[in-house]
Amino acid sequence: MKRWWALMSILSCISANAAEPIDYPARPVRVIIPQGPGATTDLLGRIVFTHTAERLGKPLVVDNRPGAGGTLGMDIASRARPDGYTLVGVAASMLAITPHIYRKLAYDPLRDFVPVGMFVLAQTALCVNNNVPARTVREFVDLVKAKSAQILMGSAGVGATSHLGGILFATLAGIPANHVPYKGGSSIVAVSLGEVHWTVAPLSAAMPHVKVGRIRCLATGGDKRSIVTPDLPTIAESGVPGFRFYGWNGVIAPRGTPKPIIAKVNRVMNEALGSAELRKHFFQLGEEPASGSPEDFGRLIRDDYEQMGKLVKLAGLKPE
Repeated sequence: MKRWWALMSILSCISANAAEPIDYPARPVRVIIPQGPGATTDLLGRIVFTHTAERLGKPLVVDNRPGAGGTLGMDIASRARPDGYTLVGVAASMLAITPHIYRKLAYDPLRDFVPVGMFVLAQTALCVNNNVPARTVREFVDLVKAKSAQILMGSAGVGATSHLGGILFATLAGIPANHVPYKGGSSIVAVSLGEVHWTVAPLSAAMPHVKVGRIRCLATGGDKRSIVTPDLPTIAESGVPGFRFYGWNGVIAPRGTPKPIIAKVNRVMNEALGSAELRKHFFQLGEEPASGSPEDFGRLIRDDYEQMGKLVKLAGLKPE
């Protein structure tokens, strides 16, 4: 019986590989990134795409299409020919937040694309200025409750992931969020300088300030502890049950892209993500490599789309 199951497993693997297109890719593959050069998705994506291209045998050529909060690049990608020669490198905000804060989009983020795979789980962290007299999440919540009008929350702008993450934390912890929006990465700098007291920020963005003693991270926002900072507890285990808030980056494709091509890119990208060299590079940047099936990634996109829609309403944001 055991031999029969082993045989069936081998045949299944052979069948799966046989279903993949042998001649794909026959030429370079364009990867649209709806952000400018040097942005997080671009920076991390290029690392993954380089390692993936080495295994595919053809270049993955990044095509940066920034503008309008990522909607410009997404629109171009949605109208691309679904032949496997156009892929899209995305961040969670592009699929899960943007659709809730822009009134009219030329594409449907859930219907006009198909998932290929995730490549980064971007941990968030509850970060405070180093002079804030709180060493744990519980101590911080008590501090805010005692001095509610004096404690300010910074974010990277209205509707940004740090804004929505802060709103979620404040709501679940039962504290006010005295919101001070900044532009982009300047919010984490504002926390380090003491202009505001706390934020829920990407862990990788906070780490340089942690290392020089200007910011202290109290806990991370994932379902489990980060492999980058295993000594830090999660926010949920620190007294705010139900808190789950993190970002991600991944690859999608225009709807109609053949499934065998999706399967091959996913398999090869997962192989690249398992390489020691890539993982070391990501860890140095404070990021966690993540892999899985297209189906896993699709479920994550849908779940986050629903969660972010609720948070946008909770924050009182209106589509523009």
